[in-house]
Amino acid sequence: MRADLPGRRLSSALAEWLRGPRSRALRRARIGFRRRVLELGCGHADVTPELARRAAGDVVALDIDPGAAAAASEHATAVCADARSLPFAAASFDLIFAQTTLMWIDPVEAAIEEAACALDTGGALVALEPDFGGMIEEPDLGLRVIWLDALERAGADPLAGRRLPGLAEAAGFDVWVELAHIPRQAEPAALDLLAELPLTALQGRRVEEAREIIARADGSWQVLLHVPWVLLVATLS
Repeated sequence: MRADLPGRRLSSALAEWLRGPRSRALRRARIGFRRRVLELGCGHADVTPELARRAAGDVVALDIDPGAAAAASEHATAVCADARSLPFAAASFDLIFAQTTLMWIDPVEAAIEEAACALDTGGALVALEPDFGGMIEEPDLGLRVIWLDALERAGADPLAGRRLPGLAEAAGFDVWVELAHIPRQAEPAALDLLAELPLTALQGRRVEEAREIIARADGSWQVLLHVPWVLLVATLS
């Protein structure tokens, strides 16, 4: 798991971009009635205050990095642990939330199975994960191939989103899934996320060329970059 990616500034921007889809998923999971909430991979604690505000009870914020866990301590009980081996008794929570976390866990099956064990009957796993394999570019700037390669070399699964429904079902969940649309014009900040990854020299040059093309578009729809996000609400029956 990588608590350092994305960095603090970009993590905050990403959390804001995903605010609408995240809110829909949490409403479907009835967060307002949930009293025992666990956040997996709290990172820079961009979503932790929102969970604490919306939940009916206590929130536990977990991250494998001690500094990341400590960042969430103002709004939740902070725990430093690995999502593949949760330090909680069975049926400890009624909602578990993860955003751009499961893509960094290998094997992700272990984290999903641990979540199933930690959830009480009727509890929900809510996850938001991208699928860079379905990325749309217009015009084709070659960014999809770079994203796929750089994420894999950074230790992430760029296709995590599409795998989640089947993995959750195999772990005993009843699955609801939605492909989220985030209608935004292409902007250089999106490429800042890519620039944080381990790029080759050639990839770095291509990213900067794409940045110039996006900047010239000046916020118009002349450049379209769209990455589908999978919203998963999986209920334990």
